[in-house]
Amino acid sequence: MYKAVVLDFGNVLCSLDRASFVQKASLHSPLDPGQIEKALWGGSLELEYETGKYDSRQYFAKVQEVALLDDSYQFKEFVEDYRHIIGPNPDGEAGLLAARNSGARTFVLSNTAFIHARELFCNEVLASVPELHVLSYKVGIMKPDPRIWHKLLQYADLAPQDCLYIDDVPAYCDTARSIGFGTFCYDMKLHRLADVVANAFS
Repeated sequence: MYKAVVLDFGNVLCSLDRASFVQKASLHSPLDPGQIEKALWGGSLELEYETGKYDSRQYFAKVQEVALLDDSYQFKEFVEDYRHIIGPNPDGEAGLLAARNSGARTFVLSNTAFIHARELFCNEVLASVPELHVLSYKVGIMKPDPRIWHKLLQYADLAPQDCLYIDDVPAYCDTARSIGFGTFCYDMKLHRLADVVANAFS
């Protein structure tokens, strides 16, 4: 029997829509949305921002540089557009509440940066129900580095076999499983998270 449920943030507890941001940013750039997306995610810039090397203003300066943003696109507008990459996922919130109500300890473990973490902490359920949030920009480690899962185990004083880890990225589930976590690869279009939790604790 598991003692804890560990949940990812993006595309599990919330929805994630990068296209909405790059469409808005492209209005201030000669690059098309696909080029902007490629410049921002999947490389060193994402790694450095989401492990806390850059604060949000420093990140904005880097985005201005790589996306060739014009001077009319100011930091305040950027933050407003960037934060809306994160949207609600009522099913994720229901799953988190179901985990708590089952008696499980609940945790969030996520690759994220301050602007998006702020959206998490503006949601009372996502902010108050989990016992602990292990976020890459705070601990300086990013999935799939196994050390981020070990950091959670250290903080929570749990063994990996005590935990069910839920993520939407198969590679991250693979890493967690290699450490000894139980895992579930979640797709918000296919699964009900409350049912996943109920099945795990039945």
